[in-house]
Amino acid sequence: MDKSSISKNFFALSILVIACVGLFFVGSGLARSEPVKKEVAGAHAEVDPNHPEEIYFGRASFTTLDSMLKDLSVTVYPQDKVTTFPPPELGLGSKIVIDRATPVLVTDAKISKTYRTWKQTIAELLSEQGIELLGKDSAEPAINTVISWNMKVKITRVAEVEVTEKEDIDYKTIKKNSVDLERGQTKTEQKGVKGQKDVTYLVKRVDGEEVSRKVTDTKITKEPVTEILIIGIGPKLVHSGYFQDYLNAAAKKTLVNATALQCLMMRESGGGTDTGYPDAYYKGLFQYEEGYWQAASARAGFGGASIYDARAQIFTTANEIANGQSRRWPPYAHCANL
Repeated sequence: MDKSSISKNFFALSILVIACVGLFFVGSGLARSEPVKKEVAGAHAEVDPNHPEEIYFGRASFTTLDSMLKDLSVTVYPQDKVTTFPPPELGLGSKIVIDRATPVLVTDAKISKTYRTWKQTIAELLSEQGIELLGKDSAEPAINTVISWNMKVKITRVAEVEVTEKEDIDYKTIKKNSVDLERGQTKTEQKGVKGQKDVTYLVKRVDGEEVSRKVTDTKITKEPVTEILIIGIGPKLVHSGYFQDYLNAAAKKTLVNATALQCLMMRESGGGTDTGYPDAYYKGLFQYEEGYWQAASARAGFGGASIYDARAQIFTTANEIANGQSRRWPPYAHCANL
């Protein structure tokens, strides 16, 4: 037989085979105008429930697998295994067999993602996807668990790290009473300054959220400066007029208001030290009679001082008023309210 005859016979045989195949698929429904789908997952004992098999029939009017799947509204994932017969490009329609990879929902530190796999255990899946468990990380179910269809795996990430933070150190405040400052007034003698320290914590985080921290070390880098406040407990002071310094000094010593002393002095003598000199019964700035002056001045520490001594009169009078003798000067009731 010559080559020409062999070629003619092979061509005729090919035409015959294609025609028979076409007749077979016409009879199977592949040549119908509507797509046909048949699912056989779990229909017989040999089918793996974790890798179900799906069978579809693509129409002859489509000559690529993608176009057939689109026509059938079927999604195929990269991990799925797909076979076709005959090839779609022959235009005869195709039987499409899809073996599904097992979907597993993995939540890793609160981020969820579905993986499709042919691996048998969770450990194999994690290794396949490059997911590592480090330190105190854990998985639920345990990583040696066999994978099942639509399994959910939760990975908890546990991290313990040392963190050093700069923190302020509050300063202390010391309060000092002073008669040099009028009652109700305050003055800052020394301004407080916060210190600073480096605090090292062992911080535990679960899935990125801090759940605990423990101090492991503290180092003071800057000492705080104590604040000193002066609290006024002193009397009112005078800022002008006769004998200002004596009045203020006597007021600070006895806590009698200098303004009240000044007012009383001006009412009694107008500020004249020699008032009543020499024959009047009452003499000096605050109008003392001789006998009372001797006793009062002695009580104030000015025994023997002249009744015309301005300093002695002021300190003596302040001492008397401080010790409840203000009634000896009737005008003082008015002056004390100033």
